[in-house]
Amino acid sequence: MKETAMLSNIDPAAGLLDGKIIGVAGFGHLGSSVVSALLTRGFPRERLMISCGGSAKTLSRIREAGLEGRLAETPELLRRADVAVLAARPQQLTRFRGMKTGRDTSILSFMAGVSLETLRGRFSAPLYRVMCSGPETITEGCGVDVSFPAEAVSRAVLEAAGLKLFELSCESELDSFTVGICIPPILLNTGIEAEEKNSAMLKMARRYPVYRELSPWIDGIVASQAGKENAASLANVSTKGGVTEAMVEALKGGSSFYGAIEAGLARNIELRDEMKRQVGSAAA
Repeated sequence: MKETAMLSNIDPAAGLLDGKIIGVAGFGHLGSSVVSALLTRGFPRERLMISCGGSAKTLSRIREAGLEGRLAETPELLRRADVAVLAARPQQLTRFRGMKTGRDTSILSFMAGVSLETLRGRFSAPLYRVMCSGPETITEGCGVDVSFPAEAVSRAVLEAAGLKLFELSCESELDSFTVGICIPPILLNTGIEAEEKNSAMLKMARRYPVYRELSPWIDGIVASQAGKENAASLANVSTKGGVTEAMVEALKGGSSFYGAIEAGLARNIELRDEMKRQVGSAAA
């Protein structure tokens, strides 16, 4: 009876997940936030699987969440899960080399910059590229995401985690969304004037339709977080050599805000191409 009451909190679209196992490979800021959101909205703990690199910090996070019993090796997770969520860093894609998925496993990749073409070279399974806003927004229930393609399986998982799905016209818009979700913490930690920000957002909306929905969300996040300590939010979406770092460095170098966004877009393309080369070299 208790489990039924909990499950009633899940969006009706998540009925597609009834009896299904969701496996999450990677339990850093993103993976742990997705798992926490699923549990908060009533997804049964016993139908989760988690794999991780095994660092002391990650294992401590798993213990605190009471998920020790849901740990598995990544190959087992890929074989057994009905939906495998790849929440590891994109540079770790080569670690999946040689791993086989189950006959009915679908894969949702949250690995920024890793294209469907690159994923197809690694996995023989239905594939969905997903990008979502930062861990804090997921935890606070205001997370947004995009999926390409956006089909029933990906929609069900994302809605079960309480994320709002924005529509895309093509895969390249997913890459522009990746840059967009880095914008709130940058705005909260820099002195960008409203006029300059609004001008940049208008230009992006003309180039990428998804920004018509993303721009109001950015404004809402910035308004809700104004006056708070936001250094951690910037750190959580930043990786060495990543998109956010490219944008911040552009601003430090005197770039306009729109120029910083373009620097983020360019860095995202570079990372995508680098990942494609790495995967190609590993397969050779």
